[in-house]
Amino acid sequence: MALQPDHNYAFTASALTSKLWLIEEGKDKQFTATAVADIGDPTKTPLPVDISLSADDRFLFVATFMDGKVRVFDVSDPHKPKVVHEEVIGRQVNMVSQTWGGERVYFTSSLLANWDKAGADNEQFLKVYRWDGKKLTPTFAIDFNAEKLGRPHHMHFGQKSFYANRLEAAPAS
Repeated sequence: MALQPDHNYAFTASALTSKLWLIEEGKDKQFTATAVADIGDPTKTPLPVDISLSADDRFLFVATFMDGKVRVFDVSDPHKPKVVHEEVIGRQVNMVSQTWGGERVYFTSSLLANWDKAGADNEQFLKVYRWDGKKLTPTFAIDFNAEKLGRPHHMHFGQKSFYANRLEAAPAS
C-alpha cells in the first residue's frame, strides 16, 4: 500500500502468472485492478512471493522464489513500472522488507519447509543489503543452516515509532 497521503493505490503480484498489479481508487471512489508489468519471464514461473514498497512510494522490491532474485521496479509512475535493478539473492528467496528510511533491505529464504528447495539449493539465510537508489550492496548475512537456527521466514521491524510520528503530525479532526 502506498504511504504518501495523495497516493490511493497499492501493488500486488500474481504468483503463477508473474504479473504485477496496480490496485487504485478512481475518481468515482471505486477500485480497479490493472496488470502493469511482467515480473521476469512468466514462462519460467519465477514465482513472486513477496513485495515491499519504499516509504516514498518510488521503489517496489519483488522477491521471486524459483530464481532467487529480487527485481527493483521504479514505480514513480505506478501505471508504468520499470525494472531498474535485478539481482540474485540466493538459490531461493522469500521475504523482502526495508527499513523505514529505505537504506537497508532484508531478505529471508524459507517459503515453507515442504516447499523449500532440496540439497545444495536449500539455502536458509537472512541477508541484509544497503540500497542507494541504484544498486544493492551486501552488508551481512546469517547462514541459518550453519548456525542450526531452523528456517528464517517472516521479518517484523518496529513500526510503532513510524506510526506514532505520523499520528502526531496528522491534523486533528
